[in-house]
Amino acid sequence: MEGEERWAESGPVVSVAWLRDCLEEPGVRVIDARPAASYAAAHLPGALNLDLYALQVRRSEAAELQRFVANAEVALRRLGVRSGERVIFYEDVAGSIAARGVWLLDYLGHGGGAMLDGGLHAWVAADGPLTQDVPSPAPSDFRAVPDPALLATADQIRAAIETDAAPTLLDTRNDAEHTAGAIPGSVHVEWIHHLNPDGTLRSPTTLRRLYAEAGLPPRADHPVVAYCASGFRAAHAYVVLRALGYENVANYAPSWGEWGRRHDLPVAVAELDAD
Repeated sequence: MEGEERWAESGPVVSVAWLRDCLEEPGVRVIDARPAASYAAAHLPGALNLDLYALQVRRSEAAELQRFVANAEVALRRLGVRSGERVIFYEDVAGSIAARGVWLLDYLGHGGGAMLDGGLHAWVAADGPLTQDVPSPAPSDFRAVPDPALLATADQIRAAIETDAAPTLLDTRNDAEHTAGAIPGSVHVEWIHHLNPDGTLRSPTTLRRLYAEAGLPPRADHPVVAYCASGFRAAHAYVVLRALGYENVANYAPSWGEWGRRHDLPVAVAELDAD
């Protein structure tokens, strides 16, 4: 892992060492965000499986958001997730699906989510145990209390653009996607730049520099709204920025999947240099 600076274990990123020490403590719940077949083959002891791709929000009108919240609430109750727990999400690496789980818990008012740095690969590299045993949790009575500040809507973004009061819009997609069409005024930082080659997060110092160079200093008075195609890569930026101390970060969860389909929303297309 780059550098000597470590992520604060109380934040939205935890280390393998922390999880090994706390895995069997009361109030710590582990969620495997990989496909069901991968989970069945082997997973962390006590881990439960959750398909976060089934909990997508494709439009940002009120009825769709209500459906999204209701479905997520049902899924988390089934897993026994309770308020006050520390809920650790992992996948093969420190990826966007696990990050989406962290953002989801924040949005729903739980606030106890964290992503395992390096994911399953880092766990195995540290000789962490695996199992095929599937726990049977008692369902919970978790009740979602959504925080609207953490999920930006298309109409909010459009209104902000039109009044020159827009937050910093962070496009986390790849170069080709960004060039083909973006929300006007977007800053482009592809989410993959958060990771080392081994799938761990780059050091806080390196990522702080990455965003400072992109023009995103951690100002509490200026909001950042991340987006991608469906809100997963944007969730990764959300987790990284929150871990770096950015206090005012939201995920435009429907992302380009909604914005790019609505003819009433403005699109910026990059001008390519002529040879």
